[in-house]
Amino acid sequence: MFFEIFTTTLMGSLAGYSYLKKSGISNDADKIQRIFNNAGMTIRENGKVKTIRLQRKRKIEGGMEYVYQLPLGMSSKDIIDKKHLLQDGLNVKDKLFQLSIKGLFTIKWDKTVIKQLKDLAETKSTQKEIDIEFDGMLKVKVFNERMKDHYGWDKSYLKLGTWSISIGNTRHGIVRHDFDEHKHLIIAGATGYGKSAILKLIVTSLILQQKENVNLHLIDLKGGSAFQRFKNLKQTVSFTRDPKEAKEILKNVQKEMNNCYQEIVDEGFEDIKESGRKERHFIIIDEAADIADDQSCMEIVTDIARRGRGAGYYLIYSTQYPSSQSIPQQTKRNIPSRLCFVLDDATASQTALGQTGAEDLPLLPGRGIYKNVKSQVVQTPYISNKEIQKQIEPHIIFKPVKEDEHKHEGQKKGGSNTFKLTPM
Repeated sequence: MFFEIFTTTLMGSLAGYSYLKKSGISNDADKIQRIFNNAGMTIRENGKVKTIRLQRKRKIEGGMEYVYQLPLGMSSKDIIDKKHLLQDGLNVKDKLFQLSIKGLFTIKWDKTVIKQLKDLAETKSTQKEIDIEFDGMLKVKVFNERMKDHYGWDKSYLKLGTWSISIGNTRHGIVRHDFDEHKHLIIAGATGYGKSAILKLIVTSLILQQKENVNLHLIDLKGGSAFQRFKNLKQTVSFTRDPKEAKEILKNVQKEMNNCYQEIVDEGFEDIKESGRKERHFIIIDEAADIADDQSCMEIVTDIARRGRGAGYYLIYSTQYPSSQSIPQQTKRNIPSRLCFVLDDATASQTALGQTGAEDLPLLPGRGIYKNVKSQVVQTPYISNKEIQKQIEPHIIFKPVKEDEHKHEGQKKGGSNTFKLTPM
């Protein structure tokens, strides 16, 4: 009986594979060609319908790369915007052909064979993912498995003494954002998918990499939940949860920025980097939409984005509601670097990234698109609040004490708690 099951299943699988191979269904290159035709991604020239032509293919780590020539008049941007059509098409399976040849050779031919065959038939196949880029030729990389959905943070992500921060992981390694090169950063994404988590990671990394040189201006308009743990750090110059106080902080930052830049220019230097000054200021706004209605406030934000780079005042501007109001055009023009997590529609993606795609991201915390010259899908490393507290603890200089304990004469201005100085 077992032999009959084995031979019948094996021959059926081989026959099915032969049919699929012959019809082109099992060949990703042919599938891609058919998807283009079926989706109408073609052009008409001299009465003839033309589409992409395969030039070459090669194995890459985890999959294959297919290189196509585009007919004149076909837009690579339109193709990239329809990436989801290709990915969905490559993952369409023939329901009648569920058993893999590789899986059959793992079967143990004992009394559990029926259950094994049933389990093998019901096993979900891995989902393929694709990357598309264009450099004169259309390169479609097809990966046999999805990218990892979790990377735990450790100190290997740090690059001590630099302003280069780990933004995320790809299949090929760590992607970094160097603030001394690219200055500012816009971050957008729906609630719960990694926006606040990456902000906390950036702050923690800045403290660990440049503890003597980083100055933080933290504006947390989501109630303070993300930045509260950082407010008593030596590196935190200003902190607020209130939009009105945010405006005052931004005014002070703007004044300091102007003075710093004037000093740099008067010394004969072009910018902070050339001057050799080590200090940098980071103005980090979480939920910027809450100050978007205040025109004078947004004018300061735009000014920091425009002129802060020369003085070493770098803006990280974050919102879960990307719109033309919450991310003004002038601000966007001065911040080409973006990190975007999943959004609800293509319009929001276009506003935040300058391209669609964020609406098609999988619903995974930390999965985003990092755009800096070119776009890359990344998985941001995860650091827990417990680990953050452990790492920043040595840099906390004020801690609240009970009312009946000794009161420090230098009580924090405007606070209701008494604080004591902790030795560094």
